[in-house]
Amino acid sequence: MVSQVNAEDEIKLRDLKYGTILFDYYQQNYFASLIGYEVANSRGELNHQIDEARLLHGGMTLSYGLPDEAENIFQQLLNADNSRDSERSNVEISDEVRNKAWFYLAKMYYHKGEAKKAATTLGYIQGDIPSVIHNEYNYLATLINIRNKNLSSVEKALNSVMKGSVFEPYLIFNLASSQLTNGDTKSSEVNFQKVVDYGNTHPKEEFQVLADRAKQALAHIDVEQGDLLSAWAHLQFVRTTGLYSNRALLSYGWTAIKLERYDIAIPALSALDHRSISIAEVQEAKVLLAHLYEQQSAPRTALKQYLLAERAFASGIESIDSARRIIAGQRIPEEFVINLDAMMDETDWYGSEPSLDYNKLTPFLIELMSSNSFHIVLKELRDLYALRENLNYWSRQAQEHQLIISHRHQGWSSETLRDFVSASKKEKDVMEIQISELGLHAKTLSVKEQNRFAPLLDATKDDFKFLETNFAKIAKIEKPYQESEKTLRWMARLHKRIEHQLQQTDRMIKKLENVMRIVVNAELDKHEERMRYYWAQARLGKARLYDQTLNTIEEDALQQAGPQ
Repeated sequence: MVSQVNAEDEIKLRDLKYGTILFDYYQQNYFASLIGYEVANSRGELNHQIDEARLLHGGMTLSYGLPDEAENIFQQLLNADNSRDSERSNVEISDEVRNKAWFYLAKMYYHKGEAKKAATTLGYIQGDIPSVIHNEYNYLATLINIRNKNLSSVEKALNSVMKGSVFEPYLIFNLASSQLTNGDTKSSEVNFQKVVDYGNTHPKEEFQVLADRAKQALAHIDVEQGDLLSAWAHLQFVRTTGLYSNRALLSYGWTAIKLERYDIAIPALSALDHRSISIAEVQEAKVLLAHLYEQQSAPRTALKQYLLAERAFASGIESIDSARRIIAGQRIPEEFVINLDAMMDETDWYGSEPSLDYNKLTPFLIELMSSNSFHIVLKELRDLYALRENLNYWSRQAQEHQLIISHRHQGWSSETLRDFVSASKKEKDVMEIQISELGLHAKTLSVKEQNRFAPLLDATKDDFKFLETNFAKIAKIEKPYQESEKTLRWMARLHKRIEHQLQQTDRMIKKLENVMRIVVNAELDKHEERMRYYWAQARLGKARLYDQTLNTIEEDALQQAGPQ
C-alpha cells in the first residue's frame, strides 16, 4: 500500500542533502553528519531548508561535545538580522524553528549545569510547541524544576502532562532523590516505591535497572533509620545480574551480617567471590567472606578463603601491570578505541573473568567508561583515526599523481613521441600480418574448428581497428601534453596541504592518546591501591590464623607432656 505524503512532509524532503545529513545524525554518526552539512552548505545545496539545517547543525555540534560552538550557532539562528548570509538577513525564521532553537539552547544550558539560565531560556518559547520536541520539552521543564527545587511544580507535571510518558519513571526517581537530599524521607520512599512498581509492570531492561537502583536507595534509607529487616527485604529483590548487582550483593551481605544471619550472607558473598577481581565490591567480598568464616568458628575454611583471596589479588596486580603495558603500546589506543564497542558486547564484565589482551584492560575501566568526558575523548580519537585514514589515502594518491607528472617530464618530446608511435605502428603491422596468416591457416581446418576460431579472429580485427583509430588521433598531436605552470602550482599546494593536515592530525592524535593514557593509568592506580590494601588484609588474616594454629599446637603439646 502506498502511503499518503502530506504537504508538510513534501517540504521537509525538498533538499536531498538535508535527508542524508539527517540519516547520519539519527545514526549518531555526528562526525560524518557535520562534514556532510559543511560540504552541502558550501555548495548551496540547502537552499530550501537552510534554517532547519542550521538548527540541526547546532544540535550536531552540541551532541558532538562542543557546547560553546553550539551556543553561537543557536544565537546566530535566533538573531536573524545578524546572520552571516547577507541574502537571508531580512528573512525571519519560522516560529517552529525558533521554538526548537530556544529549546535546544535551554537543553544545552541545563547540561552545562546552568539550571536558572535554562529556565529563563525555556520561557522564551511562545505559541505551539513542535510535536517532535513536545515530550522532551515537558521532560526538560520538569528536570529544570527539580534542579531548581520547585518540587510542587514537578508533582503537578507528573500528575498531568508527564503521566504515562516514557520519561515518567526517570522523573519520579530524580524527584525522589531530590526529596531525600532535602530531608523529605517519607516522600522519597513513596516515590522510590513507585519506580519499583513501575519496573514490576514494565519488563524492559532499562526500567529493571532503574528499579534496582530504587530498591537499593530504599535499602539505604532503611539502614540509615536502623531498620535492617526492611533493608534486607528490599535487597532480596535486587537482581543478581546487571549493572548494580555487585553493590546490591555486597550490601545484602553486610545487612545479613548485621542481622547475624551469617548463613544468608555467605551465598551472596560467594556469588561475588566468583566475579572479576577488577571489581571493587569483589575485592571487599573476598576478605569479608574469609572473615565471616572466622566468625563462624571455621578456621580451616577461613584460611582456605584467605589463601584463595591472596592468590586472586596477586593475579589482579599482575593484570594491572599487564594493562599498563597494553595501554603503553604504540598502536594500542587506536585498536582499543576502534574495537571498544565489540569488546564491551563480547564479555559480561560484571560476571566473568577477562580472557583477551584487551579484555585485561577493559574491566578496570568500567567506572571510567561511565564518565561522559572520557567518552568524548574516545569519540574524538575515533574520528581522528578515521580522518587520518582518509588523509593517508589522499597522500598515497598525491604520491601516485606526482609520479605520473614526473614521468611526463622525463625525456618526452615531439621526436620521442613520433619515434614511439612509429615503432608501435610497425609492431601493429607485424602482428596484423601474423593474424592474417593464422586466419588463412584456420581455413584449412574443419568447419567446427573454424567456428571456434571465428569469434577470436573477429575480436582481434576489432582491436586492430581500435589501434588504427588511436594512431590517427595521436598523429594529430604536435607535442606531448604538459600541465600548465598554474596547474602545477595548484597541485603542489594541494599536496602540501594534505601533508600539513596529516601532520596536524598526527599531533592531535598523539596529544589525545597521551590524555587517554594519563586518565587510564590514574584509574589503574586507584585499582592497584585498593587491591593492595585488601591483599594486605588477606595476608594479615592468613598470618593470624597461622599464629592461632601454632599456638593451639603448642598448647596441645604442653598438655600432652604434662607437668615435669
